[in-house]
Amino acid sequence: MSKRTSCSRRSTPSAARISDTPLLQGPTWAPDQTPEGSRSMGARSESGLNPNADAASKAQDASRAKQYDRDLIARAAEGDMRAFEELVLRHQRRAHTVAYGIVRSAEDAREVTQDAFLRVHRHLKDFEGGASFSTWLYRIVYNLSIDLLRRRSPGRAVEFEDHTDLSGAPEEWLPTRAERDPFASLDRARLVEAMQRCLDELPPHHRTAIILREVEGMSYEEIAEAMEVPKGTVMSRLFHARRKMQRMLREHFGDEVPKTAEEREGEEAT
Repeated sequence: MSKRTSCSRRSTPSAARISDTPLLQGPTWAPDQTPEGSRSMGARSESGLNPNADAASKAQDASRAKQYDRDLIARAAEGDMRAFEELVLRHQRRAHTVAYGIVRSAEDAREVTQDAFLRVHRHLKDFEGGASFSTWLYRIVYNLSIDLLRRRSPGRAVEFEDHTDLSGAPEEWLPTRAERDPFASLDRARLVEAMQRCLDELPPHHRTAIILREVEGMSYEEIAEAMEVPKGTVMSRLFHARRKMQRMLREHFGDEVPKTAEEREGEEAT
């Protein structure tokens, strides 16, 4: 690192400097092992006795974290490199998780994450603060990941749009949550391995929606903002992604995985 870089508080960070902070190699999540502050698939409230108090506490923590990020961004925008480095340290692991979930390569995910933070630094003063920093960051990671996939396969369509709007669908048709977790009884180690393979088979947009919802614990509205699509499209992607994963897991685990509604309806019709 040059003397100029270490002394100047207004210097632009290089990819090498950003990469000085450790990034995990390979997949960084599993249903029972997610980044700190994230939810895992089928995660339940640990409070048990008072879920409302637990939700309120989490909301307060999230609010404080967002405000702290805004303070760091304001300082970094004025040239405080230490503030920017702290911002990177706070978010790089989860940004890498999202990138890996889309590109499915540790090396490519690392490249995307570094490029994302370089872009963040260039546009710090453009951050308006309406959304959380993480939502803004994930939007950048998502777009860079899709761009990378397109470059890797120039003659192949990466987009997989499902315009079905499920925002008005009844609750039982919406993506399942913990109370109806169809995989709760399966062995965790086998499930993790199988789910990684299932994610590999999903289109990038479906993988992204699953990871942002189930790993990062984002709301439909936050995912819609990060992916720049309507909320109904997010719900549709989650709905179809979960159905596909459930069918693929049935092929692997057999009757240990409950049948989907479509499979049950098909059997009843025959």
